[in-house]
Amino acid sequence: MVVAVNYAKIGRRQKFAMIKFLYDFCLMFSQWVFSMGKREVAMIKEIGGNIERFAGETVRKKVMEGNEKITASSDRKETAEWVKGAMERLDALVDEKTRIEIMENCGYKCASMNKSLIERAKAKLKKYEGIDEFLKAGRSILPGTRLVREGDVLYLFYTPHLFTRPMRCYCSLVNSIEDNVSLTYCHCSKGFVKKFWEAVLERPVKVELLQSTMSGAQECKFAIRL
Repeated sequence: MVVAVNYAKIGRRQKFAMIKFLYDFCLMFSQWVFSMGKREVAMIKEIGGNIERFAGETVRKKVMEGNEKITASSDRKETAEWVKGAMERLDALVDEKTRIEIMENCGYKCASMNKSLIERAKAKLKKYEGIDEFLKAGRSILPGTRLVREGDVLYLFYTPHLFTRPMRCYCSLVNSIEDNVSLTYCHCSKGFVKKFWEAVLERPVKVELLQSTMSGAQECKFAIRL
């Protein structure tokens, strides 16, 4: 319901309160946007650090060309376009095994920054006798995901377009563009999924990235080998 306010007829104190509310709201929103931007800049730096770690400084400089233009206040589409280009340069300069290792380690870092999310998932699963009972109850480990077990393989599906706030991808670095991004980038998610499920199940798992929305599929699909 929308309530119309006749600004000319309200009192001086009410006008002041309205102005203060709008100012506080705009300030809070701008701070939230800026903090999101700072996180994205840190994520880009993490990519650069892992490129140098596994492929060397020369490759890092070539792949990360132009990253200095990405700041906390950068347009998100501009940031996503830069990431798309960086992945194309990474594909051209580095072998597949090393590319995967680089991006998986970015995912490991992301998992370490989302420990509270992992702890909530662990608590949810511990209410059941095991993963099979959890699946029988029709529960979801995370919003916007679903699980299907076939033998010793647990298939995890991400469906971000069906999320509460529909999006192309859960990752804020790339979800602002419609173009496809190299599957290389999505090995970051693979790294996250690996650390997430190892923590939740409290044992090692192997994860395979099968498809992703950012590379053209309708949903992301991972095979978790138990």
